[in-house]
Amino acid sequence: MVNLKKIVNTLLNEQSIIGAVGSDNIFCGYPDTIQTFPCICFVEDNQSDTEFADNLPIANNCSITIHIYTKKLSGYMTSSEIGAIVGNVLKLDYWTCTANNESPDVDNEVEHRILNYKKEFLS
Repeated sequence: MVNLKKIVNTLLNEQSIIGAVGSDNIFCGYPDTIQTFPCICFVEDNQSDTEFADNLPIANNCSITIHIYTKKLSGYMTSSEIGAIVGNVLKLDYWTCTANNESPDVDNEVEHRILNYKKEFLS
């Protein structure tokens, strides 16, 4: 197993992402309410053993979900623009995007984008 939250938090605190959303607007887990825009929330979805040698696991398949929230007002980056910045950072660390979609929000002034990524780590 790897410390996936630490790895993802380090990646999401890369300078280009902080420039887009701010260093205080990146959360591990899911807050009760979203009050600061734009913001990024991420959760660990899965870690599972994928390859074995001598009956011991030698690789982990890991997946995460990233939620991007922003306002539909001028002056705010769109969720697609922020998602592209996140995608570029994760791509450099060899993460694979498995889904990228806009999700409706109860507040019509809010954009909510959900990104799913996976990566395999050697143990």
